[in-house]
Order: sequence, then C-alpha cells, then structure tokens
Amino acid sequence: HKIMKFILPAELDSMEKIPKPTNPHVQIESIPSQVGVVHRFSGFWSEAINDDVATALAEQLTLDGVEHMSKDFVLGQYQFWGYNPPFTLPMFRRNEIWVELTDQQVQQLLDKFQVPTTTN
Repeated sequence: HKIMKFILPAELDSMEKIPKPTNPHVQIESIPSQVGVVHRFSGFWSEAINDDVATALAEQLTLDGVEHMSKDFVLGQYQFWGYNPPFTLPMFRRNEIWVELTDQQVQQLLDKFQVPTTTN
C-alpha cells in the first residue's frame, strides 16, 4: 500500500484555504509536526535503492548511539521523499529517506554532537 504526500505552500495555512480535490480517492489531512532524520542522496531511486539507503541510515544511527533504530525497524518505518519531476537529470535529483525520531532520540543526537539547544 503506497501513499503519496504533498507539502503545501505556506499561504495555504488552514484547511479552509486548501482547494477541494476533484478525485474521490484524494484526501486532505492535517499531519502534526514531526522531527526526523534524513539520508539525502541523488540519482535514480527504486524500492531496492531506498532499502539500501535506509539500511545505511540505520547503521549510522546505531553508530551514533540512537536507541531502537535497528535495520528491521528502519526498513519498516522509513518514508521516501522525492523532490523532482521525472525529467530531472539523475545527478541533479534530490531524494531523501526519512525516519521519525522520538524526543529521547533527538536528545541523544544533540548530546552526542554537542549541539546547543535554544529556549524561546
């Protein structure tokens, strides 16, 4: 089961401003904000390539000390994000494998890499 998502422009900041879909299979949903980690890559993508990149991401997260990021977990949870139309030359394509992080996992990375946190 595949899902395609689009990020809408900032000016469409309420559900009332979003045009109603004409296709009954298209749904508009509000998704709560999330924090995640990405592995960015260019070139072609396929399910096999995405799985390879997700595996590499899981291995890096494990090396970085992020708990509960096994290869099996990441392979079951990642999202592929593609940003370019199909006619874009592969070397100029931007692709990402994204995995959501918990607050605890974010803190583990901030602590490891000594990233200062800001408070508002």
